[in-house]
Amino acid sequence: MTPFDIVILAVVAAAVALCVRYLIRSNKDGCSDCGSASSCSAYETGAPCSAAENMLRHADAALSAKKK
Repeated sequence: MTPFDIVILAVVAAAVALCVRYLIRSNKDGCSDCGSASSCSAYETGAPCSAAENMLRHADAALSAKKK
C-alpha cells in the first residue's frame, strides 16, 4: 500500500466519521433540522407533526392538480 492510498483511506474515514457525527447530533431532539422545532410541541407530547402534515397536504394538492 502506497502513502497515497493511506491518505485516501484516511480522508474517506474522516468523511464517514463526520457524517456519523452529524447524524447523531442532528437526531438528538427527534426533529433533526425542522424549521418549526423551536415552537413545536409534537415531539414532547406525541402529537402529530404539523409541519409534516402541512407538507403532505401541499404534496397531495399538487399531485391532484397535476392529474386533472
